[in-house]
Amino acid sequence: MIPQEVVDGLKKRFLDIHPLIFHRSLERTKTAGELFDVLSSLPTEYPIIWDEENKKWVSTKDLFQAKTFKFE
Repeated sequence: MIPQEVVDGLKKRFLDIHPLIFHRSLERTKTAGELFDVLSSLPTEYPIIWDEENKKWVSTKDLFQAKTFKFE
């Protein structure tokens, strides 16, 4: 659990990040350092999706992630 005063400080530092993206990033990280890394590496191009392998947000053109699944 990340201390609330650290979360509040990061909210002030990253004012330009949408609150929902901030909250989802907070849910997916375990330490304050991880949260800072995720927020500071946020892509500038949208749409974005969460990359579970690399533990960060990535920009995508394949919003429905059709390339990820094999359709038969």
